[in-house]
Amino acid sequence: MEKIYVSKVADLRKLKNLTQRQLALLVGVDTSTIRNWEKDRDGTKTFVKIAKLCKVLDCSPKDLFGIQDILGNET
Repeated sequence: MEKIYVSKVADLRKLKNLTQRQLALLVGVDTSTIRNWEKDRDGTKTFVKIAKLCKVLDCSPKDLFGIQDILGNET
């Protein structure tokens, strides 16, 4: 089976010059959650399921969840 999810959280976090703690505070999760996401552990199973769902439905997570930015505008 092809791997459809690879954690890029650490790479993207570092590009923004954020620590795990800073990112956790901004996202509203515990630092251990960020650590698990970066290590492809635990909660990443949810990401895999979302990615598979999007693949089957031929849509993006934005389409699936109607994600909006913090200002309320669609992104």
